[in-house]
Formats: sequence, structure tokens, C-alpha cells
Amino acid sequence: MNKVSEIWDNSPAASELSENLVHIWKGRTDDSTLDVDKLHMEILSQEEKKRVSRLRSAKDKMRFIVSRSLLRKSLSHYLQAAPSEVRFTYNKYGKPNIDPQYHPENIKFNLSHSENLALYAITQNREIGIDVEYIRKVDKADKIVKRFFSKEEGEFYHSQPNNMKNWAFFTLWTRKEAYSKAMGMGIGLPTKEFDLQLVPPEVGHSNDIRAENKVSKWSLINIEVDSDYLAALATEGYDFEIYHWKFDNI
Repeated sequence: MNKVSEIWDNSPAASELSENLVHIWKGRTDDSTLDVDKLHMEILSQEEKKRVSRLRSAKDKMRFIVSRSLLRKSLSHYLQAAPSEVRFTYNKYGKPNIDPQYHPENIKFNLSHSENLALYAITQNREIGIDVEYIRKVDKADKIVKRFFSKEEGEFYHSQPNNMKNWAFFTLWTRKEAYSKAMGMGIGLPTKEFDLQLVPPEVGHSNDIRAENKVSKWSLINIEVDSDYLAALATEGYDFEIYHWKFDNI
């Protein structure tokens, strides 16, 4: 059974991981105290800078620079490397991983950002996925549910009163997306081939994920981050502790 800390603590000076620990980091991409130009010049890689240059809006550029800098900052706690020295590889779906050629610690991570909030899940020797979504009105939500969600998931969504529909939609979406990302495929995973036990339990309680009518060895956990957001974590196994960190400086 996993244990969850309920308080978002300030980031520690140094952090250690083991197979029994999951650390979740939270940061704001709209923090006006950040020197975005400095982050861009001193922390991002050349490839990341090229990605910034391809973004059109100033807001999108800022979000990418800050979210990527926060990722590098969080990982630097575990890799004994400066944020700018963290090296990544990418799978065919674009999911980033730590390059084992430079960092042999077998640390696994996943990231998600929505609106002005970014989350990072970091662990060791187990696959992991995280998703956060800003709660908003979704156009054609019913059609999305019909296309991407299973019959049981659709029944859960349609059973909710109108004032809870957005909550129900993003509860389903974040949990499904977190699991898909943990599998390394993002939303590209055939979503109707697995069914999550969807009625959300209390925050911090895990649900089994059922795939092909078999109970898998995955934990699916709701993460409480902010009143305007919903988030979920998916990771292999059950016996682990979760700690929450928030960036107090960068």
C-alpha cells in the first residue's frame, strides 16, 4: 500500500530516490519573479532553444522556457549535474527520458503542464506517468467521450449532473492520460482497450487499472494540486511513498 504526504513542501537542497519513493514537483510557469531570459540562455539546450524559436506567442515561449527549466532543476537534485547538463533521449512518440549514457542512475520521470501549472513525477526503476489539466469548458465533450472512452467510462460521465460534467470529463482524461504516458505512448495508446476503475476514491487512494479484463500491477492516484486543476499519477507497483515538493526558487 502506498503512502502519500499531503503537504507541498519547499524544494529540498538535495534529494535521494529509491524504488520505494515517488517525488512530485509543482511549479508555476507564470511566476513574474523569474528571469526568463536568463533561464533561456543558461539552462536550456540548443535543441530546446530551437523549439522556443518555433513557438509563435510570447506566452507559449515563456511557458516552455520555464517548464523545461523547472524539469532540469528538479532532475538536477538527483543526477549530481547542473540543470544545463542534464541529457535527454526521446522515444518515437516524443516522450523524454534521461540519457543513460550520461546518467546511469535509472531515474524515471514524466511531466505535464496545463495553463500556468507544471507537474513533474520522478522515481527510480519504475515506469511513471503524470497528467494535469486546467478545468475548463470542453467543446464537444460528449463526442470526445464517445470516441475515446469505454462504455463504462461513458456511463460514469453521463451519470454526473450538468454542474459536474467538466469535473467528470477531466477526471477521466487525466487518469487515462497518466496511464498512457506511463506506457510511453501518450494519448496515442488505444484508449478503449483498457478501462480504469473510474469512480474517484479519496485523494491519495490508488485504483487498479484493468487491461484486457485482467488486473494489472499499476497504481493510479489522484493528485490534489489546485482548486482549478485536476491531476493524476500512474506508476508501476503498489509499495511506495509519495512526497510533494514545490519550487521555492530557481
